[in-house]
Amino acid sequence: MHQKLRFNLRYHTHYGQEIYLLGNIPALGNDVPHQALRLQWENDDWWSATIHITADTPVVLQYQYILRELEEVTYEGGIREIPLEPARETYQFTDTWSYAGKPEHAWQTAPFTRVFFRHPVQQPDIRHATHLFRVQAPLLPAGKTVCLLGSIPQLGGWNIETPLLLQYDAQGWFTAALQLPATAATPVRYKYGIYDLDNHTFEYYENGPDRELPPYDTSGLAVLHDDFVRRDYPLWKGAGVAVPVFSLRSNEGFGTGEFADLAPLAQWARQGGLQLIQLLPVNDTISTWTWRDSYPYAAISSFALHPLYIRLQDVGRLPDSHPLQRQFHSLRQWLNEKEDVDYETVLSYKLAYLKALYEAEGEKLQTRAYWQWFAANEHWLLPYAVFCYLRDKYHTSDYSRWPEYNQYDYTAINQLVIADRAAADTAHFYFFIQYHLHLQLQSAVEAVHREGIALKGDIPIGISRYSADAWMNPGLYHLNMQAGAPPDSFTAEGQNWGFPTYNWKKMMADGCDWWQQRLRHMSVYFDAFRIDHILGFFRIWQIPQHAVQGLLGHFHPAIPVSREELLQKGIPFEEERFCQPWVTDAILDQIFGSYAGIVKDRYLYTLPNGRYAFQPHCDTQRKIRELQLPEAVESALFSLIADVLLIKVAKGERVMYHPRYDLAGTNSFAALDAVTQQRLLALYHHYFYVRQESCWRKEAMHKLPLIRRATRMLICGEDLGMVPHCVPGVMQAQGILGLEVERMPKRSGQDFAAIFEAPYLSVLTPATHDMSTLRGWWEENAGISRKYYQQVLKHPTPAPLQANPVLIKEIIGQHLQANAMWRIFQIQDLLAASGYMPDQHPDKERINIPAVTQHYWRYRINKPITDYELRKF
Repeated sequence: MHQKLRFNLRYHTHYGQEIYLLGNIPALGNDVPHQALRLQWENDDWWSATIHITADTPVVLQYQYILRELEEVTYEGGIREIPLEPARETYQFTDTWSYAGKPEHAWQTAPFTRVFFRHPVQQPDIRHATHLFRVQAPLLPAGKTVCLLGSIPQLGGWNIETPLLLQYDAQGWFTAALQLPATAATPVRYKYGIYDLDNHTFEYYENGPDRELPPYDTSGLAVLHDDFVRRDYPLWKGAGVAVPVFSLRSNEGFGTGEFADLAPLAQWARQGGLQLIQLLPVNDTISTWTWRDSYPYAAISSFALHPLYIRLQDVGRLPDSHPLQRQFHSLRQWLNEKEDVDYETVLSYKLAYLKALYEAEGEKLQTRAYWQWFAANEHWLLPYAVFCYLRDKYHTSDYSRWPEYNQYDYTAINQLVIADRAAADTAHFYFFIQYHLHLQLQSAVEAVHREGIALKGDIPIGISRYSADAWMNPGLYHLNMQAGAPPDSFTAEGQNWGFPTYNWKKMMADGCDWWQQRLRHMSVYFDAFRIDHILGFFRIWQIPQHAVQGLLGHFHPAIPVSREELLQKGIPFEEERFCQPWVTDAILDQIFGSYAGIVKDRYLYTLPNGRYAFQPHCDTQRKIRELQLPEAVESALFSLIADVLLIKVAKGERVMYHPRYDLAGTNSFAALDAVTQQRLLALYHHYFYVRQESCWRKEAMHKLPLIRRATRMLICGEDLGMVPHCVPGVMQAQGILGLEVERMPKRSGQDFAAIFEAPYLSVLTPATHDMSTLRGWWEENAGISRKYYQQVLKHPTPAPLQANPVLIKEIIGQHLQANAMWRIFQIQDLLAASGYMPDQHPDKERINIPAVTQHYWRYRINKPITDYELRKF
């Protein structure tokens, strides 16, 4: 059967602008932006399009409008979603452009619709309807609904005693399906209002003028998407706790926090007046089978959950005579008494116990629920399980070193599981683990929601180089590059995270399908998520494989500098002088002293100009790292290698250059004449702070909407570090919450961020997991603490040497008074403010130290969460 769909969009445009329609059916581009349908311009206020589709089965239509002007792309907020009935021949949609940056869109995300402001779901009966009215009304409490009144009898004739009550549908819209007359003597006018269901009373009309019913085709269904009820929305504010799952402690846990511990954590949070729990990534990171895998941002799968977080006794119990069962209680007690997580011991025992359970009870999984879960997740589950099998078989997650299956082929790995009993058994064992992890996390989420608490996850900006993701889709990543960050307050050498960078051109070709799948999977468990390093969607700090330090990277994408431009600016450019390390006798003597001669003999050779260059066996930082030299020697050689002014790159057939970050701090720069220094600094400043802005804005405006439209989760971006000027505006326009940290002001010249000036669409926090706690920060720098105490807290007395509960409570209290939508606190700070001050040094409470490349993520709270009382602030 054929259906006719007519779309009418009300949006005022000007010359040069075009409107496109993107949807989940072929006629609307199958969610691939460059295949979207261009609308026809009717006049300055209306655009339209008509399509014909074949509809033999019901389909849920999802669509969204896009504005294009030259290379600029702007997506509207939200996605309209409506079931299409095959029996209906014609649909006529009348829509209004909805700006994505409105707070109302944030209030329509999962924390608000699934947790805080839930309404009974009812699908309207449209069989005999001529019109379907749809409108959104966020922040509407339970017991209230939207009502409709209008100028004709079918709309109640403006009688507030008998308004038409709207139903709340599964897509989060209030709806009314009505049969209206074909003609009316005068234009039909209507408005929405708010109705009290408990008291059966009309409360008030929406603001603004009456709405007017547009002309419609009586042979079909006219669908009116009226955006939001126009009312005075309060600026809703909430607070939350940030804690890694592994940091939780309970008597039932096994040496680490587990998914089951989220339920008592939610009870604790609710009693303290919190509304949200924020976690670190919970994906499987098992790569080396050592404590180094405790780093939660290097997952071997963007979908699989980490076995560390499973509760063994909720999976099953081994016979009392089994050796693993005999040591269960004593080992659990010993691990639970430890101050920190013993990652290797906990994980090895859990996997051994699970293996024994699987061998004894694996057949019990053959249930309908299991197979439904398997079918929904097979696209990532089977490759992940085979990846784990091959990792274990060949004792490495570096798939390039596997003698077989080093190139992913779905048919081949499927045949492997069918034909090879060992592969099949291992794969099914990992299915078994993942299914029970799913059940336990799902149960925990339900318990968290019952307490009125939302759950916020964390999306790493990168994927592990040695992961199932990279193995399956190597074309989606630049595997010859590494992601990181330029030097900052954490480290003077920059950061090298080791992740490959994304091949965004390839990802955008299918509408970021990999991202869409990843986020949809995450939304099964989480209501909101934090994008780690959201600046990577604007540009990423890209480091070549031969470098170890982030110092030798450059932003990508970025507009590089040509040889001609350098010469045009009066810079006497010579590639060897500007792009090779500046090594002289004086520098070597200064660094190595009496050992300078040995360094020259082993690692350097003399150039005709009298300077030195590195010998081929050590002419990159990676080669130096492979020599396994003493740390001090390696560090000194790294510094020499990085002493360059420009980073040379190939761009097509041309050679181009990027200024090295902080080039003014190099010996090479110091050796330049004053005029060249001045010109090079001007180029440097323009390159980093002016030249790239338009490029980076365009990149983000193409990518972020595709991330936002994947799910209804609330999106929060971690936008710390070297922030381009375009970032706040883009995030605001996309309705993505930014991160504001009081001790990391984004404005230059400030010691502390002005938290009362934080935008409403933001998350405000005293510290992140990458920082010291409030107790630790207070003792790091007495001068900073004193200035904060007197200038921010306005105390005339001397600052205390240590942060006591009263002081920490005062700092938290100030954050709670700010206007940001969310105020989130590390669990260590909330416990300290409630009077629970651990005996150990504050540094022991720190979760991560970014400057330490191989950091052990193992912090745990001192006692079970049920032993603490969170006091309301």
